[in-house]
Amino acid sequence: MTTGKHQLPALHNAMWPGLVGKGQGSEPAIDLDTMLRLTAAADVDGTKFDGVDLFLSLPHTDIDSTDDDLKALAGRLAG
Repeated sequence: MTTGKHQLPALHNAMWPGLVGKGQGSEPAIDLDTMLRLTAAADVDGTKFDGVDLFLSLPHTDIDSTDDDLKALAGRLAG
């Protein structure tokens, strides 16, 4: 059995904090485009996020999304 070692651990920003504790009677949810922009701009001593973990729920993603909706979402995430 061979085990691989990562030079660095992958660092992902979980998108669900933009929703937790937010909503009716509280702060508004942070919209997906803002979360993506802030994640892409984050940098601590040259370390940046390698990706995002998207919370598949409203308001970010509708459970009834069509294939075209999901393709558009994938394009936004890739950008």
